[in-house]
Amino acid sequence: MKKLVLTVLAAAGVFFSAQAVLAQQQAAALPVLTSKAYASMKKDDVYVVMFSAAYCGPCRVAKKELFPALIEKYRQDANVHFFMLDVEKDVPAADGTYLKDKWGVEGLPTFAVVYNDTVMYAARGYSAKTAPGIRQNIENKVNALK
Repeated sequence: MKKLVLTVLAAAGVFFSAQAVLAQQQAAALPVLTSKAYASMKKDDVYVVMFSAAYCGPCRVAKKELFPALIEKYRQDANVHFFMLDVEKDVPAADGTYLKDKWGVEGLPTFAVVYNDTVMYAARGYSAKTAPGIRQNIENKVNALK
């Protein structure tokens, strides 16, 4: 009986370790954007940008829950792009501007749907209560623009 319990505990430990590694890999694999990189991008595509920072708890949750699901949903749409922009690591455009200033980002996380260099939808904050509405609004706007 003791060996069975130890075997089950060991298997559970392996499973949860693998889940943690997978979550870290998914968060790390999210496309990253800087203000400098955006300045040279094609503007007639749809961009969904999540402004975040390492210290932001709701940002970390959205990186694991919301963004991977949206990226997967629109994976086949070549003109829809999803990016994470870490405000602490951002690199300004050649003219010295930052997207957070240009697009009026005042809190984290902020989700912006942008088309032709214009913010078409923006939402600030993220929680279990607001997540479904934010996701639906992003999807509605992306679907209308693509």
